[in-house]
Amino acid sequence: MLTEFYYGTSWHWPLPYLPRVMLSYNYVRNLKKPWKIDIPFMLDSGAYSVIMKYGKYPYTPEQYAKGIEMWKPDIAWTMDYPCEPNVRMKGNYDVKQSQEMTIQNQIKLEQLGAKTMMVVQGWKLEDYLENLDRIKEQGLLTERLGIGSICRRGQTKQIADIIRAIYNNVPSWVKLHGFGVKVQVFKLTDAKFYLYSADSLSWGYQQRYGDWLKGKYNGLTYKDKIPFLLDYINKMESMLKPDDKQKTLEELITN
Repeated sequence: MLTEFYYGTSWHWPLPYLPRVMLSYNYVRNLKKPWKIDIPFMLDSGAYSVIMKYGKYPYTPEQYAKGIEMWKPDIAWTMDYPCEPNVRMKGNYDVKQSQEMTIQNQIKLEQLGAKTMMVVQGWKLEDYLENLDRIKEQGLLTERLGIGSICRRGQTKQIADIIRAIYNNVPSWVKLHGFGVKVQVFKLTDAKFYLYSADSLSWGYQQRYGDWLKGKYNGLTYKDKIPFLLDYINKMESMLKPDDKQKTLEELITN
C-alpha cells in the first residue's frame, strides 16, 4: 500500500513545507556543504537528466559514493540507466545494456561501501521480469526496489501491469518504489496497493518555472509559489494509507 510520497526539488526553499523529499545528486553534487534535512530524504542519481544532457554519467560511482557519504540520505538509489526510448538513443544503449550497466554500477557501489537501493529497469513487461531474474541471480535484491522508466503518459494500464507483476515476483520484505508515477495511475488503477512509495517533481510546472511564453508568472518569488506547493502536498498526502500522519495546509503554514 502506498505509504510514503517523496517530493522532488532542486531548491532549498521548499524543504520547510515538505513531509519528505527527493533530491537529485546531479543538482547538489557541486555544493560544498550539504543542506540540513530533518525529514525523510531520498537521494537519486539523476540518471535521466544527466544522460539526456551528457549522453552518459558525468560522475563516477566513486564520486557518487562520496556524495552519499556527505549527504547521508535515508535512502540512496543506485546509478541506473533509464529505458525510455529517447534517453536510450541519447546514451546509445539498448534495454539489455541498460540493465547490465545498472547491475555493474550497483556491484561497484556495494564494493565501495555505499548502501544503495537497486532499480529494476525495462520498457516492456517482459523486460522488467527478465531484469528482476538477473538481479536475483546476482544477489542484488535490496529492501527497497525502485521501478524505473514508468513515468509515461498514456500508458496507465501498462504501468499498473508492470508494477503488479514485479510485486508478485519479489519477496514480501521488498518495498517497491515508483519513480515519477503519474497521479492518474493511482486514481485509475490498483497500483497504489503494490507500491510502498513513489515520488514526483511535478508540483505545478508553470507555477514553479513560470509561463515564459505568455509572461503570466514572470516575477514570481518563492513565497508566491508556496500555495501551489501546499495544495499539491495535500492532494498527494490524501492518497496515503490512513495511519500516515497527514499535515493540513494550516499545520504546514504554522510550522
